[in-house]
Formats: sequence, C-alpha cells, structure tokens
Amino acid sequence: MRLDDAQHWISKTVESTYNTAESTGSNYSAVPTMNPFFILPVLEKRSDAGKSGRNAPTHLCSHYWTPGQYGYADDAETDVPARLFRRALGGSVTDALITTGVYEHTFAILRPQVGSILPSFGAAGLLDGSSFLLHGCMAERFKLSQSGDSRAQYEADIVNSGKFTEPHGLTSLPELSAPACMDSFRTEISYLDSDGSTTVNLHSVGTVIEWSVEHKNNIKTNKRRIGDTIQTATSGGTGAHVKRMPRGKYETAISLKVDFLSLSDWRKSTLNEVMTNLKFTVKGPVISGAHRHEFEIIVPKFSFEVVTPDEDDGDAATMLNVIALEDPTSLGTITGRIKNATATLV
Repeated sequence: MRLDDAQHWISKTVESTYNTAESTGSNYSAVPTMNPFFILPVLEKRSDAGKSGRNAPTHLCSHYWTPGQYGYADDAETDVPARLFRRALGGSVTDALITTGVYEHTFAILRPQVGSILPSFGAAGLLDGSSFLLHGCMAERFKLSQSGDSRAQYEADIVNSGKFTEPHGLTSLPELSAPACMDSFRTEISYLDSDGSTTVNLHSVGTVIEWSVEHKNNIKTNKRRIGDTIQTATSGGTGAHVKRMPRGKYETAISLKVDFLSLSDWRKSTLNEVMTNLKFTVKGPVISGAHRHEFEIIVPKFSFEVVTPDEDDGDAATMLNVIALEDPTSLGTITGRIKNATATLV
C-alpha cells in the first residue's frame, strides 16, 4: 500500500459536545493535501525503570493516548482550506448572500476575553488497516503563502485530544472532488497608507516576489487532570485522553519579499508609520457574473517592523516583516473573508 493512497476527511460541522465527532459520513469533506500520512494513535507508557537497584524495567504501564498532530498542505481554495482557516481563528462567522448562488463569510479571531476553546471537529483517515476517526480536533496552525508564479498554498496543522474510534465507522464518505483553480496571477495585495487616503496596490506595481501569513494557536494539549476519560482501543490497550484543550497565547507572523526599487518601505519602518487594511486576496474561477471565488486574509492595522536587504536570483530585494497591531474592532491581529457558492462556513 502506497503512502500517497491515504485518504483524509474533516467534518463540515463542529462538535456540539467536545470529543463527540460528527457520525454521519456525508457530513464530511475530503481533504486536499500533498502531504501524505496515515494515522496510528500512540499510547504513552510508564515503567519502573530508574528505581534504585534496577538496571532495566520489569514491566510497562499504559498511560495516556498522546494527542495526535497531523498536517495538511495543498493549493489554497474556498472549501476545506477555508474551513480550517475559519476554525483556526475561532471567532463567530457572519454569512451573507451577495447575489443568487454567491455567499460571503467574514470572521475574526476568538477574543481571549470571550473564550479559550476553539471550534472542535472530527477528522477521519483511511489507509488499508489504518481506519480511524479522531475526536476533539482543533486547528493549531494555519498558513497561507505564495511564491513567484506558484498558486497560493495553504498549510494546516490539527491536534486532537487523543480520543479516537477504530475503525472509523463512517459510511458514504465523499471522494475528493477537484477544487476550484485559484489562479496565481489573480492574487491581489493592497493596503491603505498612513495618510488614510492613499491605497497602495502592490499587485499592480508587480514587485511582490513572495508573501506569507501564519497564525498559530499554541493549543495546550497537556491539560491532563484526575478523572480524565479512559479509552480502550479495539482489541488493544487502555489509556486516558484529555477532556479539554484551551488555546494558549496565539501568534501571527506576516512577511513580504519585494523587489528593491526605493527607500519608501524602509522609511515607513524607521518612522513606525501605522497603516491599515492590508489585504491578501487569492482569487479563483467565476461563481456568477463578476463574482469569483475569493480567499482573503485582512490585517486591519499594521506597521513594517523591520525591512532588511535580501535578494532574488541575484537581484536586489527587501524582506518586509509586518507586525500586526491590535485591531480596534475585533481586538485581534487578522480577520478572514471567504467568497464561495456555499451558504454557510463552519
């Protein structure tokens, strides 16, 4: 069995009760990924090694099912990657009908003052005998990036509580459908300059070499407590898994590499100028009329923290490290906007 024959799915729904994954197969979407892997939960062990007078353990004791961590990566598009991005930010979603068959979904980061538990969901994997349904999954990290003429790429890491069902037990799981082509040459990057009236369209200037936006939640997978749930694998061993996984202090990292044409960006950095509405908009095929699929990350308020010399194939370039400042509205660092043909995004 080839590793790249592995199939993966995530639920279209989120868990109403933590560690209780969606049980209807048709409510799952196949995950597009170029990162092949298969699932094998790990049962941690303890032993009597290290006791005085012993050179080796005499037995093993089962402990906890290790919280699993799995990574997906592929072309960015407005279905599964968009769901994973929304779940990584964790804030509530506003769904709006733009015109017949065209919908827009906007969301922000879950405010720490409101809650620390991100939306959880089910994830399934299948490769021959490896058939597992993971419960209590959360999006630990999401990254959107693009380099040169390549399509924008997404990367998403998920973690789970350690709870699983084996075999996965889902029926009518969908096959992977061809995702919308998000054309590399349609990407738009723009922001409102510090004067509050001038829009800088970096895509029109044609100087952007590469860019990336990464959000990391630092989810606490080690919140082990007395009374945690005990789980016995089918024809296997017994161990516990955690009942909750709160988000830690989140981090957002943003950068752009551009052709070096002037000192403008460097001066903005040295003056600590504050700019607004930095948008990374990845566009795809037409949905209806003038409306296309769109995957957009917005940085409501920001500065160029540092501008450093770089190069691109021997040509002078600069690397712009963007520091996202607190958004006065959402109190976070970034927000999201998805336009597609689906009525809801959860």
